[in-house]
Amino acid sequence: MRLPLAVVLFAAGPLTAQSRDCDGYFTSLVAPAGFCVRTFADSVGPVRQVVVHPSGQVVAALNEAPGLVRLRDRDHNGKADEVVRFGPDEGGTGVTWRADWLYFAAESGVIRYWWPANAEAPDSAGEWIARGLPTGDPGSAHAAKGIAVGLDGTVYVSIGAATNNCQVKEGEPKSLGRWPCPELARRAGVWRFTPPATKGAAWTMQRFATGLRDASALALDPATDRVWTVTRGRDLLDVLWGVDASTAANQPAEMLEQVVQGGDYGWPYCQGMWSRRVTMLARAPEYANQASIDCTAKTLPVMGFPGHWSPMAIAVVNSTLAAVPHPGLFIAFHGSLDRAALSEDGQFVVFVPLDENGRPAGDFRIMLHSATAPGSLRPTGVAVAIDGNVYVTDDEHGRIYRIEPHPPRAR
Repeated sequence: MRLPLAVVLFAAGPLTAQSRDCDGYFTSLVAPAGFCVRTFADSVGPVRQVVVHPSGQVVAALNEAPGLVRLRDRDHNGKADEVVRFGPDEGGTGVTWRADWLYFAAESGVIRYWWPANAEAPDSAGEWIARGLPTGDPGSAHAAKGIAVGLDGTVYVSIGAATNNCQVKEGEPKSLGRWPCPELARRAGVWRFTPPATKGAAWTMQRFATGLRDASALALDPATDRVWTVTRGRDLLDVLWGVDASTAANQPAEMLEQVVQGGDYGWPYCQGMWSRRVTMLARAPEYANQASIDCTAKTLPVMGFPGHWSPMAIAVVNSTLAAVPHPGLFIAFHGSLDRAALSEDGQFVVFVPLDENGRPAGDFRIMLHSATAPGSLRPTGVAVAIDGNVYVTDDEHGRIYRIEPHPPRAR
């Protein structure tokens, strides 16, 4: 798979206030110089994460039943003209494709559909890998699940925490944290599902990493088999612990993590403290009196972002798979809903370049944002196709955008 060099060259140039879409019409969406954006599909529904099948079809998860939709641009005009709903009778968040299988992380389990690279459509009958995974009211629990698949067919699934920070009395000011936090046994981590040696037998489930409050933005680098996530930090430091509102607007950090076997990323005992220079872990106020907690012994984040930006999806572009000077990560941030006393922020897609060691090679660059009022763009998914087009989903407006590696047409 080779992507145009332009996919990452935008990182070297300034983000200009581009006001025309790919067809030359005025738009509020802003892409880097040398790129343009168009609406690939509208009125799709509550779209979450997205993947591009080798056939060129775009597949998105839906937060309603049936849980999947596939879209195709048959006449090659940049807009989907075929939209097909399919999947199980429940919604979900995570979707990915690997080695002739389409995988979907639904609300209560993981299902996959046989869909070879040269096939026009997936099999209608799905195969459940796991059922009965922890769920919860989406308004009070982190029910969304991310999914990634390794080169050997191993499936990684994130399961979010049920609470904000595992308090004894949830949501009560100055309530201490439960010790130890019982949620960690079944939630707040990444689980690995190993395929059975015998067809039809059960998959083996084991915890891969822990201390991840909400790792639904989950992806795997197919060149290195590294697992990546961007986690959401806890909330309500001002309401629960009297932290200055302006400070609580940026803290704790959202954190880019490389997920490793046996890693402990700190939740709920430690939280990320963001700064422009470096993000570190510090003890959460609920556990200030637990002397045995050593946040320096936890698995440290690779990079931090300001609090409440709400990362929703991550996609990997690797230099061994694409003609680009550096590998990197695309991250879709949904943006803050309540960030007082500061204004809303974080509704955009960013690119993080990585060096040859898989570490951030400088600061992130913005790939897509809106020049109008906060909330006019709410990214929930991002995927890069082999032709260099970048697809971005927006659940609040039910749209899928396509960022194309060329300037707008002249009008």
